[in-house]
Amino acid sequence: MLTIPSVDTLTRAEAEELPICSCGLSNQEIGDQLAVTVGAIKGHLIHIDRKLNVRNRTGAVAKARQMRLLKQ
Repeated sequence: MLTIPSVDTLTRAEAEELPICSCGLSNQEIGDQLAVTVGAIKGHLIHIDRKLNVRNRTGAVAKARQMRLLKQ
């Protein structure tokens, strides 16, 4: 059975991070903006990629836009 991800499958931290990733910031810049460590950002990105079934942040942003989890 194929599970289709939704905004509900993302944690609050992941949902906050995803729109910032779409701006092209580095992990350090995202961490600074959200006041979390780079390690936390990397972990969130890994989880986002798995949940959206993509390989990288570019794919995650594209998929999130396609799913209307992010504004165009």
